[in-house]
Amino acid sequence: MDNEIHRERHKGRPDAMGVCRQIWWNGPMKLSSRCVLPALLCALLATSCAGPSSTSETARDNGLRGMTLEEVRTETDRTTDPLRRRPVVAIVLGGGGLRGYAHIGVLQALEEIGFDPDIVVGTSIGAIVGAFYAAGAPPGELWTSAEDTTVYSLADLTAAGAGFVKGEALARWVDSLVAGKPIERFPKRFAAVASDLERSIPVILTQGDAGEAARASASIPGVFVPMRYRDGMLVDGGVTSVVPVRVARAMGADIVVAIDINCHSPRYPATSIMSIVLRTTQVQGCLIAQNELAEADALIAPAVSPEGAQDAAGRERARQAGYDAAKSAAPQLEALLRERHSVLRSAPNAPISNATRR
Repeated sequence: MDNEIHRERHKGRPDAMGVCRQIWWNGPMKLSSRCVLPALLCALLATSCAGPSSTSETARDNGLRGMTLEEVRTETDRTTDPLRRRPVVAIVLGGGGLRGYAHIGVLQALEEIGFDPDIVVGTSIGAIVGAFYAAGAPPGELWTSAEDTTVYSLADLTAAGAGFVKGEALARWVDSLVAGKPIERFPKRFAAVASDLERSIPVILTQGDAGEAARASASIPGVFVPMRYRDGMLVDGGVTSVVPVRVARAMGADIVVAIDINCHSPRYPATSIMSIVLRTTQVQGCLIAQNELAEADALIAPAVSPEGAQDAAGRERARQAGYDAAKSAAPQLEALLRERHSVLRSAPNAPISNATRR
């Protein structure tokens, strides 16, 4: 496999897959030919890396609509019925690299206990998994699709100076998972969170091509070519919001369940220059995320080691960790739903108060 990777070198440029091996782990990483989430490279890492050069990919005409957090709040206030009889529930899927297989296990467990969110918000790998889920497909189908897609079909290498991977193949794959539906036609409300490097703010993508939205959310700087959108440059959502709880609140969620697969998981071992950089960026990202995570009503945080998902057995362990963590949280989720339903029943003609929205 390593020989195949080295044959893909671009003249005068480092091998993109080799660079990503080093980004993911200290030393050569055994890549499975039937492995999708690792192929998403760092789409994956909810951290900031080296900034891109001035070259970037311009988003094709795909109907993408990106809003600031304040614009989302304004639209929610304008369109929400204050006398609704049931709480609005959101699930937030955070970034976290190879640990992303845990998201699938979480969703499988929540489906079994009848937890059915109205809103799905995702960053990076969370946006990829979340798009498929919000489009109406069972979580098990994503598991099958991940096992049936090859690394190289998603690694569309480029000689552009802004990154090693264009991301167009990733966008096409996500579009195939959602049967080409634009975000606004999903059965569940969905938002992918990207980061605007020009304005240093999160950008919330709620309409348009789902594949392009996921691509923007997963475009780690220095690996993926960033996406030009309007006057900004979009990169991985984890740069500004690892687990975007505030986006879910802005979209009108009364109950927010956050899935953190990064900040409560084991740290990278400090055994090399690259692993020290990785641990540093992980710590920085999680320090930024901790206040936002505290605003969630419930937190599911499976402990998944990043190197544990490099082979089929490791990916299954990650999925199982997510499943077990969600099952353990089931009593808390059920109590939370009962409490919020009770608030609405006790005051049927009154709007949900700020207190119930935390």
